[in-house]
Amino acid sequence: MNYYNVIGLLNTSMAAIFCIALLAIWRNNRGLKYIGVISLSYGIRSLCFGIFYFAFSLENPILRYWANIFLLFAIMLLSIGLSNRRLRQPRYGALLAIAAITLGPLYYYQFIEPNLLARVIILNSGLALLSLVMLWDVAKAPRRSPVEQVLLGLLLVSSAGYLLRPFFLIASGASGERFESSYWLVVSISDALICAMTAVGVLAVIASDVMDEIKTDALIDTLSGLFNRRGFEPRALSALAKRTAGNPPAMILADLDHFKSINDLFGHSGGDLIIRRFSEVLKQKAPGDAIMARLGGEEFAVMVPSHASASAYQLAEEIRTAFKQIASDTVSGEAQPTASFGVAVARDDEGLPSLIERADHALYRAKGNGRDRVHLAE
Repeated sequence: MNYYNVIGLLNTSMAAIFCIALLAIWRNNRGLKYIGVISLSYGIRSLCFGIFYFAFSLENPILRYWANIFLLFAIMLLSIGLSNRRLRQPRYGALLAIAAITLGPLYYYQFIEPNLLARVIILNSGLALLSLVMLWDVAKAPRRSPVEQVLLGLLLVSSAGYLLRPFFLIASGASGERFESSYWLVVSISDALICAMTAVGVLAVIASDVMDEIKTDALIDTLSGLFNRRGFEPRALSALAKRTAGNPPAMILADLDHFKSINDLFGHSGGDLIIRRFSEVLKQKAPGDAIMARLGGEEFAVMVPSHASASAYQLAEEIRTAFKQIASDTVSGEAQPTASFGVAVARDDEGLPSLIERADHALYRAKGNGRDRVHLAE
């Protein structure tokens, strides 16, 4: 079997399989957009080796040059995808610079002064540099998970593989047509291994991210975007455990007034809209490190951190006023949505059940005194 048949069968199909697998994963996890970018990378890689197959069978140097362009582009997309995963700006400048300084000399030694060895060294150096950019991004992560450590190691092996390919061929002493045949067989086998190793690392990272997203979804109330009770309680307990003497956190409990009448007047869609509006006000007004939750129905909780607990009452008043304004703009007519609040500052050694109970008693008094008000627990 000729080397270009191996490339056409092995490398093209392997990259295509990983592309399809990643697309299937991305279809069910659209929130992880970087998976789509990495899937495209493997799709371009498959196209690249398909073009290589026709370039060799037709002995067309132009197609060979275009195949090299697509190969570099595929590695660039992989780097961009991994940067997107970390929510970092991809290193577009470095990637484009590496591509430019690779493709220029490749063109020269492909069409002006044909030299296979020079092309081998230039292309593999460019691929190694692109891999090192990815390696650098993954290595810079402040806290790497075990699967990220695996990905880091596989990227390191990939970079080394690109760098070692020219040296292996030079050491083999092959020349002429035998040199080209030996090189492309090495490329076919080594690139299949590199493709597979990188894909294993990427799939491991994706599996970890998907599991994290599933865990997060189990702790988040989908309507409000806040924690549910399961997500709120362990975080509130942790905040209480970190308190210091004279610097306690505070608990704010809120309840939307006459919420049943909102549902009766506007249907459940109207009630859902009011819940979303109240949640938006909480996110806008509460400190960035506050722990916010929808405990169920129209009940909400905010654990105010120690540094802001002294102003918890004022925060509740700001939330009440802002919600009253935005709610009146959201629905009109007979309904005037409002909210009542109970605020309790944690006592020394007070547990979460007791703190919530005192805030709940304060909320009960606020509702009993006419609603649409804040009551501070004793």
